[in-house]
Amino acid sequence: MAGQVAELEAYRVGARALAGRIISAQEAERARVSRELHDETGQALTLLLVRLQLIEEIAKEPAVHRELAVLRALVVSALEGVRRLTLQLGPSVLQDLGLASALEWLADRIERDAGLHVELILDHDDDRVPIEVAVAVFRVAQEALTNVVRHAHVREAAVMLKIRDQQLVLTVSDRGAGFDISAARSDPTTCIGLFGMSERVALVDGVIDLRSKRGAGTQIVVRVPLARGANT
Repeated sequence: MAGQVAELEAYRVGARALAGRIISAQEAERARVSRELHDETGQALTLLLVRLQLIEEIAKEPAVHRELAVLRALVVSALEGVRRLTLQLGPSVLQDLGLASALEWLADRIERDAGLHVELILDHDDDRVPIEVAVAVFRVAQEALTNVVRHAHVREAAVMLKIRDQQLVLTVSDRGAGFDISAARSDPTTCIGLFGMSERVALVDGVIDLRSKRGAGTQIVVRVPLARGANT
């Protein structure tokens, strides 16, 4: 019996370590793709836009002007798409200004892109949040708000971030459609997202509490000790 317990524990530790490497690799790949989109694709589209504007200035035929205007509009749209994707992959504001500013940026993008108003309550000190904790909490908030947009059928959600007793607490809630948690965890289309959130939080020694009921909304609470190892 003791041997089986030890074997299960070793399996758990190994699975957790593997999940950590996968998530770290994902973040590194996000950063790499984000840089390439900004440095190569974004710059190429910007140069193309400048050249189109130069051609438009010397073109004489009205039909040519019209076609160039269409092309410029397409390039501007593509640039905006690249910029949006770059920010989604790895918002520099998280590294540069901290978790609170990153959540403000996320709420603004969600409202502009999806029409979901996010009420933010931020009560914490960014200087006390290690970057690995900030990344994990930001990704959970991003996934949770994306799920609200896709499934909750509401126009508002709330995000609260605070630090109490050396513990960072993130709460994301809505009063939308809700769902059956057991069914979601057995559905391949949804369990991956739930598993990803749980693993991200566990890797920074935190815990996640998910509560939802059909017709009664959803609440996700993440608690991460700022003194690492406190939950281990």
